[in-house]
Amino acid sequence: MANTDLASQVLPTAPPPPQEVKVRTLKSDLASIAQSGGGLPKYQNVKIAAASEKKPHAAAGLMMTIAIIVLALIILAIALYFVNQLVLKK
Repeated sequence: MANTDLASQVLPTAPPPPQEVKVRTLKSDLASIAQSGGGLPKYQNVKIAAASEKKPHAAAGLMMTIAIIVLALIILAIALYFVNQLVLKK
C-alpha cells in the first residue's frame, strides 16, 4: 500500500516574484502625472457624443415572428407525435 500522507510528500512551491514590475499606462495618464508634478493624476470630465438609437427594421421583426411561429409548430408537431404514440400503443 502506497504512502498517501500529504505531510510526507514534497510539494512544488511557486517561484518568487520578479524583482522588477512594469506598469502599462495610457498616454493620457502619463501626461496627467507630468502635469501634476508626479503626484496622483488629475481627473478630467470628458464629454462624448451620445450613441444614436437604431430602430429595428420592420423586416427583422417580421422574420422573428415567422421564426417563433415555425418553432412553435415544430414543438407542437413533436408533442402530438408522442401523444399519438401513447394513445395508439397496443
